[in-house]
Amino acid sequence: MNAHYITAGVMNSADGVIFERFLKHLQKKSKLITLQEATALVVSKSIPSDESFVAFTFDDGFEECFEVIAPLLEKYHCNAGFFINANYVGSTESYQKQYHDRLKTFSKKPMIWKQIEDLHNRGHVIGSHTLDHFDLSDLNDEEIFFQLNQNKTVLEQNLNFKCDYFAWPYGQFKNFPSHALSIAKGLHPYIFSGTNYKRYFSMDGEVINRRHIEPFWSERHIDFFLSVNKKL
Repeated sequence: MNAHYITAGVMNSADGVIFERFLKHLQKKSKLITLQEATALVVSKSIPSDESFVAFTFDDGFEECFEVIAPLLEKYHCNAGFFINANYVGSTESYQKQYHDRLKTFSKKPMIWKQIEDLHNRGHVIGSHTLDHFDLSDLNDEEIFFQLNQNKTVLEQNLNFKCDYFAWPYGQFKNFPSHALSIAKGLHPYIFSGTNYKRYFSMDGEVINRRHIEPFWSERHIDFFLSVNKKL
């Protein structure tokens, strides 16, 4: 699954209750697994047909990923993939305003590098989401390469690891032209969308599809997501 935050508002003390209720509901019908486990199952095409699994990814790197989401996932013996825009991490208020205007998330705050490093050391997956969360369909090849390569470089330098996971901003195919895919393939073995959730793969098997769902959505909506049989 692909989410961004617990609720659309300012992070508050109720977020933990909302997110744990979400996890408990998912756990009634599915097994919660790590992103590494889910990726291995999907890539090897060895998904059991008689079981339901859920793995978690969160885009953009808002502070609740560290404060609320990661600790509760660990309580349920799980982890998440956090897809990060490096220029947003610990950014100025002026930069955050521009970033939030693009995403329409006006009340959020980013994590800082110390928090992201801690998540990495605790076994969560840190992935790339481009430097600035631009729509890649608006950029030329040179600009796309800079956004992807520089973000990967900054993440790897700050965390001392190899960044294998990438999810493009906005998640739809219209935001990810074929020339962007070619560039991404040269930098990351695992590329994730945020669409076409009824199938595991898109773009000739090069892209792994995620289902967009936020923890504050209704249980009825969540159940609909869980009821869909994905196809290879």
